[in-house]
Amino acid sequence: MADTRRTVEGVVALFNASDDTVDMMQSLLTQSGRHQTLVSCHFADLKKGVVDAGTYLATHNPEVVIFDLSPPYDENWTYFMSIRRTPHMAGRGVVLTTTNKARLDECVGTDSQALEVVGKTEDLAAIDRAITLETQKALTMRLATLTSGRG
Repeated sequence: MADTRRTVEGVVALFNASDDTVDMMQSLLTQSGRHQTLVSCHFADLKKGVVDAGTYLATHNPEVVIFDLSPPYDENWTYFMSIRRTPHMAGRGVVLTTTNKARLDECVGTDSQALEVVGKTEDLAAIDRAITLETQKALTMRLATLTSGRG
């Protein structure tokens, strides 16, 4: 399912629950004129251990990882947080999406900072802005790591 082609602007990884989400994100990247390659993996495959998250991230080396959280929210949130805290996520931007932000926030007991995606133009514009911001943050973090290692 993953596209391993690399481009000048790099890679965006999507951990998702549906192939429709993959299609929507691919269209978003294409329509926004991005030159980033989308790679994707089903969130459930990560949770079940079918795909090792660390190996996947090392192989594809995305600047940004989009986590699309679906029910069961509490269980998926816990897993998301466990991945987010790993060294494999260092230097990567994170965008969190869901189809029901209010329910996700209620289940996790805090503002998840997730972007709600129901396919509206404004939803996609918000995700596009978040990808841009997180890509810039990731590139800045990576550059800082490279220059600090020269000392």
